[in-house]
Amino acid sequence: MPPIDWRAVRSGALPGLLIIIPAALLASVSVGDRGRPIWSVVFGVLVLFGFMTAGYGAGRLRTDTPMMHGALAAVACYVVVQAFGIVTSLARGNSLSPDKYILTVLLAAVMGVAGGLFADWYRRRLSRA
Repeated sequence: MPPIDWRAVRSGALPGLLIIIPAALLASVSVGDRGRPIWSVVFGVLVLFGFMTAGYGAGRLRTDTPMMHGALAAVACYVVVQAFGIVTSLARGNSLSPDKYILTVLLAAVMGVAGGLFADWYRRRLSRA
């Protein structure tokens, strides 16, 4: 297995966090308990785009293993955002749902792989031109 370039993971995760954090904050403010379902979809798509952006950023930096680094960057974004989510949920007295966290981290990893694949495809396309 090739070594993990944590600098590439961090560099890829930062742009993803710049999309995910505002989307998550806006979702918690606008959706809430009485929000409209369309806003949940809009902010959910933005979060998925943020995971894909993180994967693209890491995959662009590591051309030898773009999918692996893309998945790690997206999972790093998820861990950072979910850590704050867990703390705020516990502070509000809400219960935690571990099965939801497992599903979401897998979805983040898949979107990170997709971002890494896109970075690899784009790099190959530019090299042919």
